[in-house]
Amino acid sequence: MIEWEGKYSVGVSIIDEEHKKLVDIINKVIVAKQHRDNSEEISEILNEMMKYAHEHFKNEEAYMVKFNYPMYQYHREEHLGFSLRTLSYQSRVINGDYNVASEILEYLKKWLVTHIQKTDKEYSDCFRKNGLK
Repeated sequence: MIEWEGKYSVGVSIIDEEHKKLVDIINKVIVAKQHRDNSEEISEILNEMMKYAHEHFKNEEAYMVKFNYPMYQYHREEHLGFSLRTLSYQSRVINGDYNVASEILEYLKKWLVTHIQKTDKEYSDCFRKNGLK
């Protein structure tokens, strides 16, 4: 299981709270994997991933637009990639491929490291300068 650590923090509490939800999703995938890719669990996780993406990305991007964050478009494209990947996993499950938990887990762990710990941390100063703490 993955525990929230300070290294995942972007230094903006409202965003960190949303990112903690992603860590919870990762932990649910770990459990689903132990349950041998239970189709119902996988479907629920994928629905949660889509809900998370919709809500969190909308919030993050709204701040980027409001604060004129210069890397907004690039960041938005990464978010779109996450959503499309999640839709792809959903399509596979709908078509009977339930052996995706390992793949989802690897993707989310990579997202945690490459997107949250790198790409998201790049906007920290901008967000804090504009009053988000």
